[in-house]
Amino acid sequence: MNIDDAIHNRRSIRKYKDKPLSKEQIVEVLDAGNRAPSAKNRVQWRFHVFQGETKAKLIQVCREGFEKLPKIPLMASAANSYNIMDQAPVVIVVLQTCEWGGISAEIQSVSAAIQNMLLKAHSMGLGTVWINDVLFVENAILDFLDIEKVESEFKEMFLDFDKKAGIEIGYSGPLIAAIALGYPDEDPKRDPRKTLEEVTFWHE
Repeated sequence: MNIDDAIHNRRSIRKYKDKPLSKEQIVEVLDAGNRAPSAKNRVQWRFHVFQGETKAKLIQVCREGFEKLPKIPLMASAANSYNIMDQAPVVIVVLQTCEWGGISAEIQSVSAAIQNMLLKAHSMGLGTVWINDVLFVENAILDFLDIEKVESEFKEMFLDFDKKAGIEIGYSGPLIAAIALGYPDEDPKRDPRKTLEEVTFWHE
């Protein structure tokens, strides 16, 4: 499959077959993510792969953490996201190192790695969906992974810079997203999108 086919035809998959993946398949997907560009070549992503009983425990942590939260409209689909993670044979939790305080350059690096993995999985006949609803239960997931949420020494410097410059660089904690991965059990159609003309502005 060439890159144009992967970009044009990849879809978010929310239903998966009860069919396991080999470690070799998972490693291929992870390797694609690890080849993404990263800010200052610092390789800010970290991948945590869950299968079987450990995945079931992760889902339980997500659901229990979610039930403790006050609900807002933005969270309407979160419970279903955890159901999707439960159904998929593999869940990859993607973290960032936050060595600079979780600024937007780090977030962009990790997002590039995630996109690489989605496209690679599609080229292998596998399905994925990028899940942000795990962010609602970030603290619960970090506790489960036994990862301490450490603030970077640079974060205060960036906050002070933002205040003086009148801008916001953007910050995020260690957790970026989760990826559900498996054999697709649906063939969703692409929702209508804005045309290229609607989203592009030429300056000449």
